[in-house]
Amino acid sequence: MDSKTHHNDATTRQYVARNKCYEIGYDGVRNRIYYSILGFWKSADSVPDFLNDWDKALQLVSSGFTLLVDMRTMITHPQPLNSLHEESQRRMKAVGVSRIANVMPVDKIANLQVSEIASRSHLPLHTFETCEAAEQWLNESMV
Repeated sequence: MDSKTHHNDATTRQYVARNKCYEIGYDGVRNRIYYSILGFWKSADSVPDFLNDWDKALQLVSSGFTLLVDMRTMITHPQPLNSLHEESQRRMKAVGVSRIANVMPVDKIANLQVSEIASRSHLPLHTFETCEAAEQWLNESMV
């Protein structure tokens, strides 16, 4: 499997949301959410159901869940969208996320943007260059 292929064993995953801006999937076997940020989001109007979709996903997990965030194709988002990302992170924290694996954007400015938001989040996260490495790190936490 190469790093462009989505995470291993997709048969255990169900999608909560899939659109041109993001995908949110849930794996009940691993108590894990898979979240992919896709491309450029022009404004909050581009993602009207974003927080509702997160609420749906967070209802499926139990405390101690893990999260794999694939941001490889993310393009820098306008600053007003940061509040949406920060609110989703607050909700994750409230439900009890235990570990977050961030696969960082290839876009350098987006990478800096993500790093800045992450530093303010105080969430248990680690950054990776590939989904495989991120998945392996999260799986090690399950042992």
